[in-house]
Amino acid sequence: MSLKNRYSKLLFSSLLFLTPLKSIAAPCCGAGFTIPSIITSEDKAQIATSYSYAKIHTEVFANGDWRQRQEKDATETYKIEGAHIFNDRYQFGISMPYQKRTREGAQSGSSAGLGDISLQLGYEYLPDWDYNPWRPKGIGYLSLITPTGRSIYESKDGSGLDSRGRGFWGLGAGNVFTKKWGNWDANSNIEGHYSFPKTVSNSTTKGTVKPSYGGSASIGGGHNWNKLRIGALISWFYEAPTDVIGTTSSEGSLKRYASGSALLSYMLPENQSIVMSYSDQTIFGSPLNASLTKSVTLFYQKRWAR
Repeated sequence: MSLKNRYSKLLFSSLLFLTPLKSIAAPCCGAGFTIPSIITSEDKAQIATSYSYAKIHTEVFANGDWRQRQEKDATETYKIEGAHIFNDRYQFGISMPYQKRTREGAQSGSSAGLGDISLQLGYEYLPDWDYNPWRPKGIGYLSLITPTGRSIYESKDGSGLDSRGRGFWGLGAGNVFTKKWGNWDANSNIEGHYSFPKTVSNSTTKGTVKPSYGGSASIGGGHNWNKLRIGALISWFYEAPTDVIGTTSSEGSLKRYASGSALLSYMLPENQSIVMSYSDQTIFGSPLNASLTKSVTLFYQKRWAR
């Protein structure tokens, strides 16, 4: 493989690695299900750190009404992610986010702590050994989400400011597809997940919180100029209603939204790369029951060749 083609593959996988930009909590529920970090290049291991600043711009309620947020409500996310190939085509990954939330207005304050940690097991079931002009590389994966981030139903003050995750055990499965034609590339991801019920007892919620199924899909692409890459990505997210059964029973509402992202990648020496991105959840789709954000992310990654 030529040095130029190797740079292109590494830059492309940097975009795909950044695909799961973290969403902010909606009015009814915690943050979205985490899409895993997956090695899509020919490397054996990768580790990355990222910083993201997201600010709620608009709230969309369950009836479809939009209201622009006047006061500041922002989340800073520091994340460490890694993945490693074992047994030829299998891989294991982990993602650990730390979040700081700041809010102004009537329910002002700040809160910081660990978000939901996710573990992944992937398998490259569709390798691209013969560089087929049309068939993509395909990687399937399973995800386990641990409730290390507090859910909105477990908020100590009822404001949800200290909510830093969905707060439920969750299982997911999905597929990542990648393809490259010369200096152009494309990628897509589709996943589904299920979150398990949880008993909660505090001043605001008493009973069993019952989340359900959800999923996401994304498609993106870009163009490479030697060490530089410009790309774009659009993602759709869906969560079924979350109900509460108990002394404070309530029926939830489905959540959906879409996010559009523009990304700029640059390849550094020794298999390192840096990515800057801007994401906007107010442009695409017909969102419901969601707090729509605009965010910027700075992402650094290091890889080790096989």
